[in-house]
This record gives sequence, C-alpha cells and structure tokens, in this order.
Amino acid sequence: MRFSRVLLAFSAVIFGAGALSAAPWAASGPKRELTTLMVTGNYKSTRLLAETVQNENHQPYILLPDPRTNDHRIFFCPPPPAPSLEIPGNRINEFVRNANPRRIVIFGDERYVPASFERELDGTIPVIRVSGRDWNRIADEVTFILNLSHVDRNYRKLRETMLNDGRIYRPVSRPAPKPQPQQPQPVEEKPAAEAKPAAETAAPAAAPAPAAEK
Repeated sequence: MRFSRVLLAFSAVIFGAGALSAAPWAASGPKRELTTLMVTGNYKSTRLLAETVQNENHQPYILLPDPRTNDHRIFFCPPPPAPSLEIPGNRINEFVRNANPRRIVIFGDERYVPASFERELDGTIPVIRVSGRDWNRIADEVTFILNLSHVDRNYRKLRETMLNDGRIYRPVSRPAPKPQPQQPQPVEEKPAAEAKPAAETAAPAAAPAPAAEK
C-alpha cells in the first residue's frame, strides 16, 4: 500500500470521513511502498537513528512520548513532504494493522519503547527489536538488517555532532518538512535505571522510559 493511500485510509478510519477534506498531505505525500514501520521513543539517540534511517529508505516511523512528561501524544512520521499525523493512543493496533507494513522495527529496549506497545499489536506483522548499550553498534546492526548503505556512518557523524552542541540534527540531504502538528523536542536526560527482573521470573519488569543517553 502506497503512502498516499495509507494516509487516506488512516484519516478515514481514525478521524472519520470528514478528515479527508483536511488532509492535503494524502495527495502530495511520497509514493513509496510501506515495507518497514520503525518505532522509536522521543529521546535524542533513538529518534536520530529513526530519522537517519528514514533519510535513506524513505520509510515512516512512529514516535512515542516519554511517559514522565505531560505530553502523551503519539505521532506517525512519514518522510517529507508529508506531515506528521497524531495517532490516538487507543487506536495504535488499528492504525498499524491498516498500514500493514512488511515488518515493524523497534529501536531500543523496553525503556525506550515499552513492552506494552508490542502487546497492543495483534502479532500478525513480524516485529524486530534492536537494542543494546552502544547506539553506534545498534546503527551498524540496523544498517545490516535493513540492507542499507550509509546509515551507520551517517549516524555516527550526526550523533557526535548532536552530543557536542546539544541539538538534534537531521540528515542534511533531506528537505526541511513543512509546518505540521508540533512534535515535542527529544528528551535530553540520561536513561532511567532499568527495573530489575522479579526473582521468580526471567522476564524483566517494565521500566520507565529514558531520555537519550550520552
């Protein structure tokens, strides 16, 4: 399903037929097949990775908020020039099921994208979670898994620049997006400590979502 059709379907399903008249992005957005839907938390390192990947493969990502903030909005972020679309939190599974990507790729462990997000999905779409302590190595693995060419090198350079001057950078080869629903800025604090697993189970307990680590 191409992006323009996906966005039209999303607006009709989630907001009703009346939303179609207010969705010029559906006609002007990219015309690529939706094969990989990325999911990331709104923290510097992981969001930058999603944007670096998007710059090369032109696939969308879902941006989840830091639950410790007052902003609990969830955004579907297609590549420019299509604008972001806010997703009602109780319609995530319906949203993803209608998009029907070939795969869902989650960046980061449960501190970045909680296990509750995966549990909301119906399980018919394969899910890959790539996590670890070293975000540069995560970028290496994502480059390999998704058969990309320059994500690992671009990410290292962009992340180093981002950490040095405190701003989040977008890959320079991608045009600046047009005005759209304002997304929150990525959180800057270090990750919260991950909760220890309960003694009687090997599964880790849910932990609070972190900010991007340095």
